[in-house]
Amino acid sequence: MVKPHDESVRARFAHELDRNFSVVASAGSGKTTAITQRVLSIARLPNAAETLPHLVIVTFTNRAADEMQQRTRQALLQENLRKEVHTAFNHAFFGTIHSFCMKLLTDFGHYLGLPAPLELVEDDDDLWQEFAQNQTRIGRSLGEKDRATLLRFVQARDLMELARRAASAVLRVPGLSPCPPLDFAVVYQQVDQAGRDNISKSQAELREWETRHAGDWEYLRWPVCFTAANARFTQLWQEKFAPLRKWVCDAAACVAAEVQRDYLNFRLDRGLVTYGDQIALAEQLLQHSVAAQRIREENFRVILDEAQDTEPLQFSVLLEATRPLEAKGLWLQDRRSPPRPGHFCMVGDFQQSIYWERADLNYYRAVHEALIADKHGESLEFAVTFRLDQKQLDFVNETFREILNNKDGQVRFVELQPRPKILPGKVIRVPLVAKELLPGKKLKDYQKARFEAEYLARWIKEAGLKKLSADSWREVAILCPRKAWLQTMAAALRRVDLPVSIQSERDVKGDSPAYAWLTALLTIMTDPLNAYEIVGVLREIFGASDHDLAVFSEGQKARFRIDEI
Repeated sequence: MVKPHDESVRARFAHELDRNFSVVASAGSGKTTAITQRVLSIARLPNAAETLPHLVIVTFTNRAADEMQQRTRQALLQENLRKEVHTAFNHAFFGTIHSFCMKLLTDFGHYLGLPAPLELVEDDDDLWQEFAQNQTRIGRSLGEKDRATLLRFVQARDLMELARRAASAVLRVPGLSPCPPLDFAVVYQQVDQAGRDNISKSQAELREWETRHAGDWEYLRWPVCFTAANARFTQLWQEKFAPLRKWVCDAAACVAAEVQRDYLNFRLDRGLVTYGDQIALAEQLLQHSVAAQRIREENFRVILDEAQDTEPLQFSVLLEATRPLEAKGLWLQDRRSPPRPGHFCMVGDFQQSIYWERADLNYYRAVHEALIADKHGESLEFAVTFRLDQKQLDFVNETFREILNNKDGQVRFVELQPRPKILPGKVIRVPLVAKELLPGKKLKDYQKARFEAEYLARWIKEAGLKKLSADSWREVAILCPRKAWLQTMAAALRRVDLPVSIQSERDVKGDSPAYAWLTALLTIMTDPLNAYEIVGVLREIFGASDHDLAVFSEGQKARFRIDEI
């Protein structure tokens, strides 16, 4: 059998169990298979029965975790392993980072005085309203004078909203200095140039504001600077207000942190936590001197999937859980006592970060560099893709080689390599030039989408199935960058009499038992030798436990077949 060019790299990840690896895996490079092979190597160890229950596979979604677990179990069933190894595998953790943190809170939360059991609240709108209605006074963390000053500039409801938007994020609360004095003398000394700068209008606005400020006005809006053309005046205006604005921001952060703590305590009193709480509280556990040591005594071996979309605090939980028992502080800050050899591996791709608003690509890079700087850490690269044929692979390489150039904040592009026995493939480039577009005319996104949809629909109709190398329209898929564009594209296709079905993540019903169970039953009726689907039916529909299934099969896949009915 012909092996991929990077087979030796894949083999190292699978078999070198005393190394911490940061794997950079290109799109379609078989990272799930690679993780499965590493787990199989652990299962073959003499002490596998003791090691597997402490294995932690962290994926981005529950669906991905379930797929990873099932594929790994299927591979284990094909191995001639001891019964106790299969039993031990059933205790390994496959799930999201939030599920893992909830596991830590359940087992060790008493060190933080957390109630038990804890229940996840996904939508806390009603809970927040109940909390907000019970808040009769905020700002107790400030002195009475500072509190009164702050509330003249920021309304209480805005401070409450600031705390809620912060969720469980750690608010940096600066030391609050006294409110600075105001001196606008230099602003009043400026004069209009030819009467066009509106300086006098701005000065009149400022005088009126100072009068209200010196008086007993309960709420003060910020004065408006009407001058845009005079850069010198605008700069002076901003400079003179800067100390007061900074003080207001610092004071608001103090109050928001106070409300944030109160709301957390309000939730915990009711045994409720949000997704953010799960991460933040688990991180607190790993900074607790006793709890951290107890968690590390669990001897977790962590494999993190989709590392590029992992938040800094989530990284902290996983890294700290795998450090030596005596470790103190945060590893990324002092680089002492790194994760134990072979106890932390991650698989990701700098080119595929899609949750940029939450995840931090620079932080991921810092973790990557710190991990491989340790003597027990190393970077591996999976470049062979099993997803593309040759023409498509060449197109992707040529296109993104210029975009992902490792300059101006861009990441370095990893050239995709062909799989063994790759097919020639085909790439057709359609120039989307709509006649309706006028030169220099600025269009909104929905207008561009409509023009492009009309043009593309006509082109597909004229090209036909043969040119698209498809046997039916079911084999033709159109991807849109916005979900809202799906309806626009569908309408354009229907206007040229082409059959169309919209598929979006929101519309997928495969997770619903009403659809999934019937589909699974029909599948094994038509394919009674499909052991993978039969195991799924036994687990999900008939409730057979993983342990019972493993004991019954004794590692023999053939036992999950329906040879006779």
